[in-house]
Amino acid sequence: MAAIEVIRPHTMGLEKARQAVQAVAEQLQGELNARHAWKGDVLVFDCPGAEGRISVSEKAVQVSVELSWLLKPARGRIEKSINETLDKHLV
Repeated sequence: MAAIEVIRPHTMGLEKARQAVQAVAEQLQGELNARHAWKGDVLVFDCPGAEGRISVSEKAVQVSVELSWLLKPARGRIEKSINETLDKHLV
């Protein structure tokens, strides 16, 4: 599996950042049939070919994704999409 790690600072505070991450999870559910669950301030998700976690703190969001070998060639596009999604939701 190939790892993607993205850490994004924010100034939204914990609760608003959690709401933004929840919106991302709902988008993933609709687009990729992803399942998700909160474990404290960590959203754990999985979808066909990938699994990961989004850790939310008062000042940063950390996204960690493991890709199956089938998605490994698309790693660059997936990482770009993660960054674009964070740009959109962490304002």
